[in-house]
Amino acid sequence: MRHPLALITLLAAASLGLLAAGCGGGGTKYSGTDPDTWAATVCGALGDWANGVKSDGATFGTQVGNNSGDLAAVKVRLVAFLQHGEKRSRTMVEKVHSAGAPAVKDGETIQRDLEGVLGQAQTTFANATERAKGLPTRNPQALSNGLRELGSSVQRELTSTGEQFDKLSDRYDSDRLDKATSEAPACKKLSG
Repeated sequence: MRHPLALITLLAAASLGLLAAGCGGGGTKYSGTDPDTWAATVCGALGDWANGVKSDGATFGTQVGNNSGDLAAVKVRLVAFLQHGEKRSRTMVEKVHSAGAPAVKDGETIQRDLEGVLGQAQTTFANATERAKGLPTRNPQALSNGLRELGSSVQRELTSTGEQFDKLSDRYDSDRLDKATSEAPACKKLSG
């Protein structure tokens, strides 16, 4: 399953555009979290999530390779990988929520929309976990087909999540958040 790396790339690229959302006019003060603090927290949460999913994916690949003849073990490892993805996604959303709305125009809307989009990744992993639990383990071909269908479904859903990011980043424009995300070390790690 190479989908976790595709998701990481998709969310990292799309989230940087979203992080630059909101309008911070000249001299106007908005309530909320300082944009520099907000960017560091949000990018840190996304980076932690991406690194965790990437690590989990590598571990999953090794474990499956070592147990490829044991269909039940493959299924158990897949379910564990997806559960970790769901937990990591939930933690990411909680960290982003804890950042609070950025102190820019439309900051509360940006925060709400960002949390909603990130929550879609959590839902994707949760749904995939439930589907994986139902995969057959007595027939290698049936398991293979189920894995392929599940992988395609996860990829479609995560692509849709990325498209939602794109729409959010197009909806908002903020020089202040753009500056904050371009300077925050955690955000630089996401784009580099």
